[in-house]
Amino acid sequence: MSLSRWQKIITQLRSRHMRKKSPYFLAEGMRCCIEAVRLKPDWLSAAICVDSLRERETAQPFFAALAAVGIEPLFVSEREFSALAITENPQGLLCLLKRPAPPELSLPRPFCLILDQLREPGNVGTILRSAWAVGLKSVWLTGGSADVYAPKVIRAGMGAQFALQISCLPDLAQAVAEFKHLGGDKVWCAMPNASKSLFEEDFCLDQAALVIGNEAEGVSRPELGEAVGIPMPGPAESLNAAQAATIFLFDAIRRGIL
Repeated sequence: MSLSRWQKIITQLRSRHMRKKSPYFLAEGMRCCIEAVRLKPDWLSAAICVDSLRERETAQPFFAALAAVGIEPLFVSEREFSALAITENPQGLLCLLKRPAPPELSLPRPFCLILDQLREPGNVGTILRSAWAVGLKSVWLTGGSADVYAPKVIRAGMGAQFALQISCLPDLAQAVAEFKHLGGDKVWCAMPNASKSLFEEDFCLDQAALVIGNEAEGVSRPELGEAVGIPMPGPAESLNAAQAATIFLFDAIRRGIL
């Protein structure tokens, strides 16, 4: 496909409305693009770079990764790239990728992380990155959550979307039903002021599901699981959703579950 055609598609992706309808999504910045080529080269449709990157030493690993999968980068001027970039301070590199087909559901091991109507892109991306960091292979999201392939989520995830199997379900009730149908057992709902603490010995995520709820309203259907919280002796009402999720994930490492 010609450069002008790719430019037209990328320009359309600047619109949220068009992103929802498009079979493509964008990854922007060196780290995200390197992870995209390294982990999911079959998703890659085009790589657009500013001319000044041609000889830049820091860009050579990316060009080498592209060459290894047989893709030729397309070079544009600074002005042309600025018209395509979504970030305020672009790094001069973006990749156009095909949205993957929904994966077949399987029981996540050693536990299932469910993001329930998380709407803040930064939170969703950060949690995906934490899940990747601790070694989870998959994450489930319910309807109403931020699009995991939206530009802000991609940037916050720093490549996690290319490493994780991500499944989207209509709502929490169906997510819990699917989890139990696949053989899952206990469902824990992360909630502030819960009587059960994640530091108690009988709290166990092994073969369980952990639900992280909406930033403002919390878990949409708390009756579907048992409440568990993070002790907060200070006066703050709650933790940021991404902070809370990260604490739960790394406590699973402490317990030897991950």
